[in-house]
Amino acid sequence: TTTTTETTTTTTETTTTTTETTTTTTETTTTTTETTTTTTETTTTTTETTTTTTETTTTTTETTTTTTETTTTTTETTT
Repeated sequence: TTTTTETTTTTTETTTTTTETTTTTTETTTTTTETTTTTTETTTTTTETTTTTTETTTTTTETTTTTTETTTTTTETTT
């Protein structure tokens, strides 16, 4: 009696796990602040004062006094 028992067991297990994560974050913040302030203040004050005072006082006093007194006395006596 010959008994031959052959058992062949082949087990192949393949587990492949592929995880690919690609994260791209691009953040751009641009802040431009331009301030131009121009202040021009011009103050011009011109004061011109011309004062001309002319005072003329003329006083002329002329006094002419002519006094002529003539006294003639004639006495004639004839005798």
